[in-house]
Amino acid sequence: MIKNKKSLFAALLIVFSLMAPEVASATPQLNQAGIRLGRLAESASSGNDLFVSFKLNTTPTSVSKITITFPTGFTVATASPSVVTTNRPNSPATTATPGTLTAASTGGGAGSGGTIVVSGLTSGSLNSTTLYGFTVASGVITNPATPGQYNPTVESDDSGGTPIDVTTTPTYIYGASANQDQIGVTASVAPNFTFQLSANADSVPQVDSSTVKTSGGVTMTVATDSPLGYTAYVKSANASLNSATSPATPIATGTFDGTPDSFVAGSTKYGFVPSTGTACSTCTGSISYDAEYAGLDAAHAGAFNTAGNFASFVSRSGYTNSDQISLKERVTVANTVGYANDYTDTLTIVAAGNY
Repeated sequence: MIKNKKSLFAALLIVFSLMAPEVASATPQLNQAGIRLGRLAESASSGNDLFVSFKLNTTPTSVSKITITFPTGFTVATASPSVVTTNRPNSPATTATPGTLTAASTGGGAGSGGTIVVSGLTSGSLNSTTLYGFTVASGVITNPATPGQYNPTVESDDSGGTPIDVTTTPTYIYGASANQDQIGVTASVAPNFTFQLSANADSVPQVDSSTVKTSGGVTMTVATDSPLGYTAYVKSANASLNSATSPATPIATGTFDGTPDSFVAGSTKYGFVPSTGTACSTCTGSISYDAEYAGLDAAHAGAFNTAGNFASFVSRSGYTNSDQISLKERVTVANTVGYANDYTDTLTIVAAGNY
């Protein structure tokens, strides 16, 4: 019995002695390592870039390469993908890997795994307390066709390619039944249109045959999110200023013919004068005036359409957060227009978005 125990002990010593060199020679782990694939869906390749972060452990000044090894299931193309150290994720915070980095990817065929070796690290600039990061461009990695956990590794190598530190960095590939890795986002923007007049009354200063007078004006404010803009319209109830005191001498509008009318003291005429006020701060396209109301100055005005009919007078060809248009009326009279202080008309101003 004792002899058998001694034999068993001797056998265990032999087994341990055989294992001990392997344990002693096991490659240490990096202090920290991680990979972020651009896609986690099965068989995904488009947009599948690779972000690698690592913190060195043993003899960092000997490190000149980082090797990422992909297990069976992944397809790695043989290529020379670009490597960038900018646009790193905010978390975990990483430092750009020092050096002029280049990459070489090698694979053995569909689903057989492969490696990406990033070379050119500046050994003398590395330390074991900094988390470094870089991104390998998409185009070389195709995910496995079978969902599940896979265990790529990240290792630091010396200039000869001998591993120094190595860490397993598991990732999970999702199948179609698990909704994979993308969210299709939809949204809608409600159509928006606002319209406002600053007042509902306007007055032309007292006029006589020696003057041309213009009202103080009312401001129209229009906003719309339509890329086709809006159009504003004016309608005169009478196409003239009428007086109950002197009904025989209305102050009639000019000629509605697509051309502004000239206003000369001593003639009788009533017109409409729209002009752009404060410019919009967010808008596209441009404001344009219909020919009847375009290019107006102190001696011209646009005529109203026939009584009770709308005429478009201004439009914008894009969206706007706020267009302000000043609306005024201009009047001249001859001595044949009877004296009275009750000449009136009602203008209806409306606007509509173009959708």
